[in-house]
Amino acid sequence: MKARGRVNRAAGAVLTALTMAVAATGCSSTPSAGSAATLGSRDIGNDTLTTQVDEVLDARGTGAGAPDAALVADILQRLVITELVDEGAARKGVVVTQGQIDQAIAEAEAQLGGEDQLRQVFLDSNVPPSAIPTQFRLSLQVDGLGALLAPEAEDQARQEAVFRYAVDLGKQLDARVSPRYGTWVPDELQVGPVPTDLASPQAPQGDGLADLVPSG
Repeated sequence: MKARGRVNRAAGAVLTALTMAVAATGCSSTPSAGSAATLGSRDIGNDTLTTQVDEVLDARGTGAGAPDAALVADILQRLVITELVDEGAARKGVVVTQGQIDQAIAEAEAQLGGEDQLRQVFLDSNVPPSAIPTQFRLSLQVDGLGALLAPEAEDQARQEAVFRYAVDLGKQLDARVSPRYGTWVPDELQVGPVPTDLASPQAPQGDGLADLVPSG
């Protein structure tokens, strides 16, 4: 049961508490042309987003170059959340080893019936095979942050503590996504619609993101 619970959390990108809010404040500039999103000094490149989108499409047999806006937004949202949690873990000294990740993956595979079954669970959540270890690391980081921030608390209270920490960190980092993909929704930690003041936003040439721009 523990392994299955970790799979569900990792496949969902973060605990439910973390998806509640990260406030973006201030009037800083939007990400540069080569960036899909920024969180302080952290940068998520267009190429990173493109690679994961294409990998999901390939794993599904759809073929690269034909994703819908929802898929792009979901993957970008996960990438932003992953960077946010990773930054929070680094600041608090929460370390996750490769051995812990390998063990968690092995337990999940045993619980689900094998590697193929595990991959399918993640693919259903728009997580490509190459990103599975990162999602297990994310889940372990959230566990570590919860134990550090609320060591005597039950799971729900730990989640709430991590949530409050994530809100504060999000304000400091001023997380933003490129307008070509949408807008960062502060209270939901989600990629929302493309800004209304952008008419037919286009992906930059040469970044492999043609036809990946969310509409409306």
